Amino acid sequence: MNSLGVIETRGLTAAIQAADAACKAANVEIIGYRKVGSGLVSICFQGEISAVRTAIDHGVDVVSQKELVIGSLVIARPEPSVITKLLTVKGKKKAPIVAEKVQEAAIEKVVETTVETVVETRAEAPVKNKIEHIEVTKEVADLKAQNIASETKAVTDKAQSSKKEIKPESRKGKK
Repeated sequence: MNSLGVIETRGLTAAIQAADAACKAANVEIIGYRKVGSGLVSICFQGEISAVRTAIDHGVDVVSQKELVIGSLVIARPEPSVITKLLTVKGKKKAPIVAEKVQEAAIEKVVETTVETVVETRAEAPVKNKIEHIEVTKEVADLKAQNIASETKAVTDKAQSSKKEIKPESRKGKK
């Protein structure tokens, strides 16, 4: 992603109207939306910087009642931590996909390391029973992959639990 765009509106219908116009105006992708509270809705877009600028400007201009647009924002080359947090925004849930890719990369690394170890072992001493050695190597790789999978699941579960919002106490009866 080269840039990030956000349109904040009062009400869901204004947000839908702005999102539709923005996507039709330029080649951008909606990465999600968030109901902030008090009727505020934020929609996040991604794409090339010029396309995002065009989409945001057009989306803001098209909203029928101008007082419903609260604000808009375009960030060129956003910080990766901002992107990570926004990937958990409602809409497209990309966090599990990211976790799966991290897990796949980790498993590939484990397999490569194991293969290198096997090659080094073969160079140092001849293996009498190749099938037994391959089975042991496979078991080691499986154990490492299970360990990585459990660690990745723990991180994903922690990310999912941190998404839960803490709701303020009821203000009923308070002045």
